[in-house]
Amino acid sequence: MKVIYFGKIADVTNKTFEEIQLEKKDVKSLIIYLNEKYAIDLNEMQIAVNQNLVSKSEQITLKDSDEIAILSAFAGG
Repeated sequence: MKVIYFGKIADVTNKTFEEIQLEKKDVKSLIIYLNEKYAIDLNEMQIAVNQNLVSKSEQITLKDSDEIAILSAFAGG
């Protein structure tokens, strides 16, 4: 599946996107993958699937055709 990185997350991964294969295709597994590979903290990211922000705590199944964006957490001011 194609994962696109934005903002600070792109700086941490040193790439703007990558194709990844997950054994279990869901948001929780994606978060575990990102944390293990890049040490990205759950609180530092937002996840969008097909341009819609999703809850990191929901059980959301991902498809290979989904566009997944990993964004830096939003800060208010």
